[in-house]
Amino acid sequence: MEPFYLLNKKIQKVIHEMKWENFRPIQDEAISHMINSPSDMIISAPTASGKTEAAFLPIISQIADSGKDSVKILYISPLKALINDQFSRIESLCKHIDFPITKWHGDANQSQKAKLLKKPAGILLITPESIESLFLNKTEFLGTLFKNLEYIVIDEIHSFIGNERGTQLKSLINRLENTLKINPYKVALSATISNLSDIAKWLNPNNFNSVKIIEDKDNSKDIVGLIKCYKNSPPIIGIDNDEYSELKQDLFKIIKQDKNLVFANAKMMLEEYCDSMQNIAKENNFPNNFYIHHGSLAKNIREQCEDLLKKNSNISVFCTNTLELGIDIGNIDRVIFLAPPFSVASMVQRLGRCGRKENAKKEFRFFIEENAINDKATWQTKLRVQLVQSIAIIELMLNEFNEPLDTKTFDYSTFVHQILSYLGQTGGADATQIYHNISEISFNNYFSKDDFIKILQKLNSEKIIYQMPNGIITLSKLGELIVENYEFYAAFMAPQGWKVVYNGKEIGEISGTNLLFLKVGSLFLLAGKKWEIVEFKNKIQTIVVKKAYSGKPILFDGEKQNIHSAIHKKMQEIYETNYIPKYLSQASIPILEEGFENYKTYIKAVDSNILTVLEGTRIQNTIALLFKYCSVEVEDGGIGYCSIDGKQELIKALKSIDFSVLDKNSVINLIDRPFKYKKKFDYLLPDDILNKSYEQQCLDFEGTKEFIDNL
Repeated sequence: MEPFYLLNKKIQKVIHEMKWENFRPIQDEAISHMINSPSDMIISAPTASGKTEAAFLPIISQIADSGKDSVKILYISPLKALINDQFSRIESLCKHIDFPITKWHGDANQSQKAKLLKKPAGILLITPESIESLFLNKTEFLGTLFKNLEYIVIDEIHSFIGNERGTQLKSLINRLENTLKINPYKVALSATISNLSDIAKWLNPNNFNSVKIIEDKDNSKDIVGLIKCYKNSPPIIGIDNDEYSELKQDLFKIIKQDKNLVFANAKMMLEEYCDSMQNIAKENNFPNNFYIHHGSLAKNIREQCEDLLKKNSNISVFCTNTLELGIDIGNIDRVIFLAPPFSVASMVQRLGRCGRKENAKKEFRFFIEENAINDKATWQTKLRVQLVQSIAIIELMLNEFNEPLDTKTFDYSTFVHQILSYLGQTGGADATQIYHNISEISFNNYFSKDDFIKILQKLNSEKIIYQMPNGIITLSKLGELIVENYEFYAAFMAPQGWKVVYNGKEIGEISGTNLLFLKVGSLFLLAGKKWEIVEFKNKIQTIVVKKAYSGKPILFDGEKQNIHSAIHKKMQEIYETNYIPKYLSQASIPILEEGFENYKTYIKAVDSNILTVLEGTRIQNTIALLFKYCSVEVEDGGIGYCSIDGKQELIKALKSIDFSVLDKNSVINLIDRPFKYKKKFDYLLPDDILNKSYEQQCLDFEGTKEFIDNL
């Protein structure tokens, strides 16, 4: 039977009204599977390929006549904005069905939440943090809400895997199933990823072979693009060269028309470029169609920008990964990069935003700036690393490489978080109950009993928990303060920022680390505008500002992320083969050739002082730590290490390490404890477990040994 006729008559009516002529292949396959032979399912496809409908058409069809006695479908999203976006899409599919669709997040309607608690039914759209809040604050409603839950839909699952939110989400789902003795089907929606079989194991570790994988491998869209590299000339005293640099003028010519997304790795870089585009537009009497979108901006500013993107065909938005996920913003004409992204997956996801129109191509542009080479230039500058990294990422993308997601990581910080959450939910339990429910059930026996006992002892010594005479472990007053704070709902560490306020309205925030650079009278950029600091209100962590129209603002650095070894190896191949791609502009070729020539001079020379380590960030980190362990002073150049004693001495030092007797703890202990705090509750880990946690996140001793053996 055709998939359409498998659907409930009410759903068929909606499809007729929407004037759909046919389903896409992933929709046909998902409908047939979930109605004829249902099981857990993963749908992997590019942005705007109909994943949401592929998931929801069959499962709404199954509950259309029975969705009034409980929440039947739990939809979990990484973003509130995505929930709001998907709400209208799901609502349109359910227009002839008589049950509620409820949004549940911090900004959602409170009366709708209260109505759902009184009469649970239909579909609930929620974030992991709001599920955590339900466990802690609405414990008594969990049974009535979810007793007949049939489906869990996890959107953008790739954004959860390998981080705290994914670990928390997996734990909460396991806890929910165990508490209510339910076993709903799980449907995961994902961008294109390489290791779908590992995602199946994450989704259903006990029966992963039963997980249906539906993949859209349509590569029919042509990809076109260009990299243009510019030399950043040394400043001339008295002239603001940067304001109207050649790069910025070229960028303006491209993005003054059409619909563009402009990505960078640092918010302040986005702010700087957005400000420059607005200034150039003003001076040339062009309309100001330049906006900005990132996580440090006030919610209303972000939402206004999203709304403009949906409505306007002539708009350019400077953004971070906040617009990388699947919020529907319509077709984008091109995606522009001001710096190479940290991963191929990110490049693919961002590029998936454009080329949606019939016969349209996916278009990328890289505008990369490298420093001019002079007497003071470092060897890193001379290698043109940014340019080579950009080429490496594009080449890997064109070869359909995607970094595999790390499905095996369940971080210790979130293990602590879930122990505290369980105690907050239950009011207290003995150690055996906690171990069974959290270590065995929530985390699938990932953490050992030894680790669990050490963590309990640490929590007790820090006065976060205490044990009553009858053996029940409960939260102390300090523990209650931690768990009852709304910030506890998030398992990840939110950056501590100061609110920026203009005329009584919040514009956004500045991270605490950047306050060191600011004082009254300082200028900085935020929300695409220039501000002058009027006052610091320390008690309420607020910066009062006024508009500024002239003067040079302070710029802040962005965060760095891990780079996969495949990107580094591709960079090395580009250097070794002097590879010049067709999509590199003619004017940029000499800059790349400078990098090749300097690679030969500084890296390949027999008497070189530089040991290249193009093996991924974790091996780089481990090598740096081993040099410290061997008391060898080196300069870290991002892709290698430099020593005045020469490369051969560096190799000799590394080869002197006997890994068979190396005490990893003694190596990791060279790092001060606070510098090992990478996640929210790392500060509550015993020393040896903190070391294990740090190693898991930042180091790779096994890969490093292999690298050294091959030197």
